[in-house]
Amino acid sequence: MIELISVEKIYQRGSEKVRALKGISLDIERGEFVSIVGPSGSGKTTMLHLIGCLDKPTSGIIKIDNTEIEHMSEKELVAIRRKKIGYIFQQFYLIPGLTVFENIQLPLTFSRTKVNRERILDLVHLVGLSGRVNHKPNQLSGGEMQRVAIARALVNNPEFILADEPTGNLDTENSEKIFSLLAELNNKGIAIVLVTHNPELALRTKKTIRLKDGLIV
Repeated sequence: MIELISVEKIYQRGSEKVRALKGISLDIERGEFVSIVGPSGSGKTTMLHLIGCLDKPTSGIIKIDNTEIEHMSEKELVAIRRKKIGYIFQQFYLIPGLTVFENIQLPLTFSRTKVNRERILDLVHLVGLSGRVNHKPNQLSGGEMQRVAIARALVNNPEFILADEPTGNLDTENSEKIFSLLAELNNKGIAIVLVTHNPELALRTKKTIRLKDGLIV
């Protein structure tokens, strides 16, 4: 489903060139649960942004469903992001003035898609927040806010989810609940690509990709 071939990413920092990724190649199959691990600065988030069509490589080829994306226009990339990819971040990025229901429906609003109320309520139930549907973020715990973010990532029926340190701001109990929810989604056929600093969680995914200094080791 996802293929990277000799992908390099170079950032210009003043007069210095920073090689965040140094010609990496990998495949992620449909329905896989993959963790990406490595020290800070190893290129994990850069890789996730490239897979998620949030950035473009300096060189190399990236394919999603056998379609090369590195030379696509922004409009074409937006279409892929909306149709195929769900995003979960360490920061929850919920809108403070909106309810749980309204935060989950946001991607539909941005894509001008008709809101299916039953679909959103089903997602609220899936993430265990049926009693919180009209609550606002300041009325939720950290674990509950992350579950809202997961439901929001699912609202467009993505083929795969990119999760960047989704348990980074959570305690052990809530981290376990979030990981279990991701595993449940994977069992339903959704591919999960998880960036994590937690080695115990990484060991429980079906495949682990370890990065160091921009290379797969």
